Amino acid sequence: MLRFEKLVKPMSYVYASLITIGFTGIVNLVTYFALKKIDMIESLKSVE
Repeated sequence: MLRFEKLVKPMSYVYASLITIGFTGIVNLVTYFALKKIDMIESLKSVE
């Protein structure tokens, strides 16, 4: 039988937080520029 020691260092939480914040920032930037290209008045006029 194989056992692994459960050891979570405090820096692991910092790395996980930074990765999450970084990924969220990238997604927000991409979404922001994609939404800037959409004409909101025209999109409200279209019937779908």
